[in-house]
Amino acid sequence: MARGRPATPPGTYGAISKPKQLPNGVYQTSTRLRLFNGRTVRIRATGKTPTKAEQALKERCTARLQGDDNDELRVTSTISSLMKLWIAQHDVTDSSKETYQKCIDMHINPGVGNLRLNEFTAQRAQHFLGSLTPGTARTARAALGSACGLAVRWGVMPRNPVRDTKLKKKRRNEVRVLTDEEIQEYRDAVEKWCGSNTSGTKRGESLLEIVDVLRGSGMRIGEVLALRWNDVDLEVGTLTIRGTVDNKGGRKSFPKTETSRRTIPVKECALQALKRQCAKEYRPYFGEIVFPTRNGTYRTVPNVSGDLKKARGDLDIHAHDFRKTAATRIEEKHGVMAASRYLGHSSTSVTEQSYLARPSVLPDYTDAF
Repeated sequence: MARGRPATPPGTYGAISKPKQLPNGVYQTSTRLRLFNGRTVRIRATGKTPTKAEQALKERCTARLQGDDNDELRVTSTISSLMKLWIAQHDVTDSSKETYQKCIDMHINPGVGNLRLNEFTAQRAQHFLGSLTPGTARTARAALGSACGLAVRWGVMPRNPVRDTKLKKKRRNEVRVLTDEEIQEYRDAVEKWCGSNTSGTKRGESLLEIVDVLRGSGMRIGEVLALRWNDVDLEVGTLTIRGTVDNKGGRKSFPKTETSRRTIPVKECALQALKRQCAKEYRPYFGEIVFPTRNGTYRTVPNVSGDLKKARGDLDIHAHDFRKTAATRIEEKHGVMAASRYLGHSSTSVTEQSYLARPSVLPDYTDAF
């Protein structure tokens, strides 16, 4: 039984034909290239000389293998190619995926994206992570570590180089708990800023109501902006958190984490703010959105945060401080589990590490020993 010539392995090309001179004087050569998906294609190239024609052909083959026809990971794939495949199949919430994608686009790809997998060593990974700020380094390490783990499972990396890296220990920032006087000062500043412009459309529409809901609920600002009227029970005095907003004027039908779905009672200041918002004359025209833009779309966190920054002036108080204040006050009275559940955290460790202020003097526990 006659046997044909062996198949060209994926990612390689066969014999290069002898360059022929065309009527216009240039030389043309060709070869059969087998793509990584198994398909074989004919590749042609020209050059002023036979040598240049062959060189151009090899360059075209390399470029084709790096094109859209090839989605198979290999040892010569780049880190950016790995990250593209990893983010597409990584099973996390949309908000987490956005965080990772932003880190990939802004830091990983510019920093190490052009390195091939067989060039990405622990030393290079450590050097890259050391060039980032602590928060960004943690995100980048998590993404790169998971992606390289995928490459190891697929057999294109012998080991995960990111596992041999270490991050600088992050110092715990002191959590600021606002006093009632500071909260009132912040509110007064926002109230003074709203509508104080002398020309154009009145600025700060509903900004004061947003502040009152933030300080009276401990909610994330994205959760407040995603509220719909069917999430609000003005009679009982509760809010149901079912989603958050994106940065494009849209709403996600799920909050930051699964445990963020919750129904919470709110303080009187938040309830009164919602009643004022409900009574506004434009309310019937904007449907279900509690805090709409003038166009009837959902507001975005960057836009509202920008307005709050302008409104607060020199005050060193931020919208998230209301959430941390709520967490600390709940923990002091009802314990860390209650604070974690009310804020919708995935675990009490998140609450303890980032949301609770440490007491300057600990309670007297000496009766225990």
